[in-house]
Amino acid sequence: MIRNLICIISCCTVLASCSQKAYLFTSFHEPANEGLRMLYSYDGYTWKDLDTVFLKPGIGNQQVMRDPSMVQGPDGTFHLVWTSSWRGDKGFGYASSKDLLHWSAEQFIPVMQNEPATVNVWAPELFYDDEQKQYIITGCM
Repeated sequence: MIRNLICIISCCTVLASCSQKAYLFTSFHEPANEGLRMLYSYDGYTWKDLDTVFLKPGIGNQQVMRDPSMVQGPDGTFHLVWTSSWRGDKGFGYASSKDLLHWSAEQFIPVMQNEPATVNVWAPELFYDDEQKQYIITGCM
């Protein structure tokens, strides 16, 4: 009887947790050549590593994926930007996904190629402005 009750409570807990919304956090491990990692949290305080690489870097001078920033657009597509090299790249990486498992081809987005004093482009951050219905990217350049 107690065993059945524990089984029922466990199943209800699992089913209830499947319907919860979670926070998703993008990350990387040093030396940053492994790729995109993610953590999740149901409360924003306790985070669990998904312990897998979702996208390996394939662009940029050093082909790294540092400082990943991701946002989900109004159509449900996830858009990802990242630092693609330590030095010498005057742009950043971009890819998109509908399900976080299958990703578009990676693209290099040049942004400072006409600025001779630029050494690198780091830490792009991506936002969606739902009032203006446009994506905004900021970064260190």
